[in-house]
Parts: sequence; C-alpha cells; structure tokens
Amino acid sequence: MDKPIHVFYQMPVLPRVAHVAPLRPLTWLKLGWEDLRHNPGPSIAHGLLLVAVGWLILLFFSAEIDLLAAAISGYLLVGPIFGAVFYELSRLRAAGQSATFDASLDGALRNGKRLAHLGLVLAILAILWVLSSGLLFERAFGGIPPSVRENFYRTIVDWNYPGFFVTYLATGAIFALLAFMLSVVSAPMIFDRAVETNTAILTSLKAVARNPVAMAVWASLIASLTAIGFASFLLGLAIVLPLLGHATWHAYRDLIVLGD
Repeated sequence: MDKPIHVFYQMPVLPRVAHVAPLRPLTWLKLGWEDLRHNPGPSIAHGLLLVAVGWLILLFFSAEIDLLAAAISGYLLVGPIFGAVFYELSRLRAAGQSATFDASLDGALRNGKRLAHLGLVLAILAILWVLSSGLLFERAFGGIPPSVRENFYRTIVDWNYPGFFVTYLATGAIFALLAFMLSVVSAPMIFDRAVETNTAILTSLKAVARNPVAMAVWASLIASLTAIGFASFLLGLAIVLPLLGHATWHAYRDLIVLGD
C-alpha cells in the first residue's frame, strides 16, 4: 500500500490534436457529401436500415409521450456506434478499394467490435437520460403521462407546461452535449486505431477543448441536420445519417494527427 498512485494507474499518452478554423466543419460536411455522392448505394442502404430501426422505435414506444421522447433520444445518443459502416466506406474509398455494402458491413463488424466499450458508456448515458426523462414527465403530469394516440393535441401541440418544456430541452441538451464531447472523435478513432476506450474518450475531450468554436459549429450542424431528418418522419435520416457518418470520419482524420 506504500506504492505511489501512478504505479496502479498512468495517464495514457494522447495523440496530438490539430487546431482547425471555426468553419472547418463545413469542409467535413463537403467531404462527407463527396463520399456519399461518389458511392450512394451502400451509404443510403445503411441509412435506410437505420431509418427502419427508428420506425420500430416509433411503433413500439409511440403510445406514451415520455417513452417515445426517451427512446428517440437514446437512439441518437448511441448514434456514433452506428457510424462504423460509414467510417469503413470512407476508409475504403480513400484507400482506393471497393466500397460495397458487403465490404463495409464486413469491415464494420470486424473493426466495430472495438467500439463495444464506448457503446456501453453511451448506453449508460442513454439509460440515465431515459430515467431522467421519465422523472421529468412524471413531475409535469403528476402521474402517468397522457397517451399520444388518445390525446395527440394535448401531448404534442397544446404545451401548457412551458417550465417543463424548457427544463426538458435543457436537460436533454446537457446529455446530448456530453455524448457529443465523449464521442466526437473517439468512435472513429477506436474503429481506426484500436486504442483503449479511455484513451479515445480523453482524446475526444481534448479535441473539444482545443477547438471549442469549431466543435460548437459542428454540434450545431449535427443537431440541425438531425432535426431536418426527423421533420420528414425519419425519411430524411436516410441521407442525413450517412452524410454525418462520413463527415465524422473526415473530422477525425482532420483533428487527430496520425503517427503521433
């Protein structure tokens, strides 16, 4: 017990993080769009599969507004794990290899196993948000929230709880921001370099701290495009999710200095 703390735990050596211009995220979107446009079939196919998952969530949780909101939020929080197929498609294209649906799926399954620990961290975050969401709805409605199917106007349109609405959005934004900070480059980094989860997460936090303005712009773009996707009854996500997945790969390649 006389050994110093560093004998039991040593801070991992983090790679160097580049400093980027505030509007650099627009370039990531442009590069992501080029990946999508160059080979739309596999990307959109994966996007449609994720849309189908979203529809299943709507089907099973649409009866109660609190469950629906929490399920959709949880779906988004673990979104970076779904990006593995898009990371692989972008990697294959950059390497001049065949970027087919099967190839991307094989690569994602092979390399994506490394994402399990990060997925667990994001899943825990999603569960905490689901519990918090349920408590907020319970306090607002004084019991069981009304059914969306039975009273759509009251639950969606006629918001007579402005304080609850602001609190709910603010709480959700905190969870979303935390998930973003933990995974903005950690997911593609784990996928690409097989680093430890704690190293990838700390590098992600380092990237946010090094580029706060650019990361704020990037987070805003992700939120805006995702909102557009949801506004089209999830159909828009068939394009938005592949675009963001490809762009996330280019963000990682831009921010993390390889070889360090």
